Amino acid sequence: MARLSRRNRKRLVSEINVVPYIDVMLVLLVIFMVTA
Repeated sequence: MARLSRRNRKRLVSEINVVPYIDVMLVLLVIFMVTA
């Protein structure tokens, strides 16, 4: 059980780390669309 919870926690942390990059990419896309 402890092993599973640790693995799930690691996956959650990795997902949280990826989310900001997706937001940045969306903002960059919007800026390019407006300036183009």
